[in-house]
Amino acid sequence: MSMLKKLFGGGKASEEPHFFEIIEDSISTDLSRYQVRVRKNGREMFAEELFQAATRPKDLIFIRFYLLNEKPPRPHFAPSQEKAINWFKGRDLPKDGYYNIFWGEEVTFQCRVCGKEIKQPLNITKLEKYTISTSEPMYKEIMGWRVSQVACDLMGLGVPRKDLYMFKTKPIIKWLNPKNKFICEGCAHRLMTMGRQAELEEYVIFK
Repeated sequence: MSMLKKLFGGGKASEEPHFFEIIEDSISTDLSRYQVRVRKNGREMFAEELFQAATRPKDLIFIRFYLLNEKPPRPHFAPSQEKAINWFKGRDLPKDGYYNIFWGEEVTFQCRVCGKEIKQPLNITKLEKYTISTSEPMYKEIMGWRVSQVACDLMGLGVPRKDLYMFKTKPIIKWLNPKNKFICEGCAHRLMTMGRQAELEEYVIFK
């Protein structure tokens, strides 16, 4: 069962502190084989191969790992909480042969009518801590972290996803708010004066 913890989330010293949740989960390669791919020293392997080759604690050091059965795919797991947050924001990205993907610190919304844009902070609200382990022939584990939920004032909560577009991977946020069209207050007011206020039900309105 997943455990929920509250953790004080840091940031830049000048920013207001915020709180985010940590969700803990785990998988044993003894029970679920070939589900986790690990990147280490420029090569990729299954988690069970990493465990089999490890004879010292430092042999378990990895760069990142991901879960094969996630559809749609989500962010890779970083080896520390700090790295997970930095990678999400686009800082200190690893040079390990993977295509680096990051979501940044802001999200941009554009009015469908006039093209006006606004930017809002993208706040991290949940981190996921995942433990991969084996008991054969002795207990070994690796632990990874990733951002699993975000929020902004305009759209509320969202989940980081990866999307394959024209053979390239791009970052997206799957917002829990089902609306995906935006209109500024000025254009919304003009539609209302034209008697088209029913159309506004399809939009999220911003200042």
